[in-house]
Amino acid sequence: MSDKLEKPDRTLLQQWLETARVEYSECGECEGLHLAALKSIEGVIDSRLFLERYGLLLTTELEIRPMALLPMAADLGRINMDYPILKIFLDVVDDATPQLVIAGVMQAQAGLTLEQTAQFISSCMDATRQLAAECLQLDYLFAEGEKRSPSNKRSLH
Repeated sequence: MSDKLEKPDRTLLQQWLETARVEYSECGECEGLHLAALKSIEGVIDSRLFLERYGLLLTTELEIRPMALLPMAADLGRINMDYPILKIFLDVVDDATPQLVIAGVMQAQAGLTLEQTAQFISSCMDATRQLAAECLQLDYLFAEGEKRSPSNKRSLH
């Protein structure tokens, strides 16, 4: 057996995305490949695929309404159980809108194939779409066109 299994690099990953017809872009500010299909979902801030030393990491961030932060935090355990292929957690930073971070991890080294990669990406994208739709239905996310500034409040007087 003289065939040496090689670990995929960024160029090969880009070729696989093109072969699998997954539209992506590069920003020049990060090492991620930005996935257009998930960025078009309501509430999504960004979605990226990273090639890490341990394998592939697909992350998507959803913008959480600040008023939904407590119910979202209470529901996080159930959500993680309902979406076992994803790792889901809240990211709350001062002076920023809270985010729900959704991550899919595929641990892989040498020998990873196009088919495995395509299946991983497809599964993570489908689960992320379902989760985003559920969060929107539960009113955890900003609805499209909803203002994100405090000036949107109406006075009671």
